[in-house]
Amino acid sequence: MMHAIQVIEDDGTKQEVPLQEKASNTTIHNTKITKVEEGYPRNKPNERPLSPVSKILFLDGVRGAAVVFVVTQHSGYMHDIFMGAVGVDAFFVLSSFLLTMIFMKKSIKLIAEAASYRKWGLTLIDYFSKRFFRVYPLFALLSITLWLMPFEYKNQYYLVKKPEDFNLFQTLTFHPEHRHYLLWTLPLEISYYFILPAFVLAVLKMGRFWWMSFIPLYAWVIHEGLYTIRDNFYRQPLSAHLPTFVAGSMAAVIFVKVDTWIKSSGFKFLTPHIVALRIVEAVLIAAYLSVVFRGLFFNWLGMPLPPDTRYIMPFTSVKLSLLIVIEMIRPSTVAEIFEWVVLRYLGKISFSVYLLHVFVIFTKPIKYQANYYDRTFSIFALVIMLATVSYHLVEYPSQLLAQRISRKLASLAAGEHEKVAEHSDTDSEDGDSAKSSAGLLQGKSATTSV
Repeated sequence: MMHAIQVIEDDGTKQEVPLQEKASNTTIHNTKITKVEEGYPRNKPNERPLSPVSKILFLDGVRGAAVVFVVTQHSGYMHDIFMGAVGVDAFFVLSSFLLTMIFMKKSIKLIAEAASYRKWGLTLIDYFSKRFFRVYPLFALLSITLWLMPFEYKNQYYLVKKPEDFNLFQTLTFHPEHRHYLLWTLPLEISYYFILPAFVLAVLKMGRFWWMSFIPLYAWVIHEGLYTIRDNFYRQPLSAHLPTFVAGSMAAVIFVKVDTWIKSSGFKFLTPHIVALRIVEAVLIAAYLSVVFRGLFFNWLGMPLPPDTRYIMPFTSVKLSLLIVIEMIRPSTVAEIFEWVVLRYLGKISFSVYLLHVFVIFTKPIKYQANYYDRTFSIFALVIMLATVSYHLVEYPSQLLAQRISRKLASLAAGEHEKVAEHSDTDSEDGDSAKSSAGLLQGKSATTSV
């Protein structure tokens, strides 16, 4: 009886392989290994390339560090710097970078296939459904919970000033006047989700001249970052934070283009290239930390920053996004630091941590603990436990539902592709004659060789 096993290919697809075929392949493979091991290896073993999954692991760690910044800020520590704002900016950059990279690779594949409008439509539905189920269920559940709470708890945890200020429908529909406390970031992210596909398709439409549009775009992002003050977060529209999202998207495009060129050209990093890359990375890290901590190299080089009179969001998006590109192209110790399992786990549950940590921090018995260390350990331990429960009860089931929808849409797209293939094979007489001619030629050559 013939049995089959599943083999996971590099692209993530599954292939059924007969067991006997697998056994024969294994025998051949073992024979080759035995022959090599009879003597000393003549060539140095090639360096194991990093898989796409291992490359992205450190981004979960960056997200985990960002949510630690937010919790630290709201806990009352390090109030002389803007840790929470830096964390939120990192969320914006990471979100736009990852979504742009994924959607761009998918779009390149669809363009190469000359996909129909229907398949493009299914792809966009898949994109929006995944984003909806990623963020909205927990947001909606939180909003309903706040609505059911007495006003004193609304005020205590989400700083609602008056009972009439909280309207459930307007909160769920992202009304500008009902973005209470932490909820102001979600409308901005969801708004950018609609801009992102247009940005990616515009870049792809420009072909090899894509880089020309990035020169004025980077000039605009840097100008806005240096001269636009972002302080009244709750009332600010997307336009105030659009440069941050665009910086992440441009970095993703640069990474996809450079990574594609490296693979197609067979480019190898030599020592001078690596040294130059690390120097650029070190400068970016120094600039990023100096801006975040409002000192360091500014002070050491005799250029101290003026004291701020109000809470603002520092300009960090360009530096962070370029650092991500460098670490994606050529990972270093920096990526290994952020691949620490603790930071990655915090990144995994970061959305729940972000929305729910105030229910721990502003609980009076915890908030008013006299001992600094008691308060710190209790806050982080309870926040992680609460977020873990929320992730497994709300976020993870929502993601599973999104995956089911995605598989259904993928099957519809695959079915359409099969129908198109059948139609072209049946209706194209020239194609049939070409196939027949090719078959006859192959038969003749095979006979000759025998």
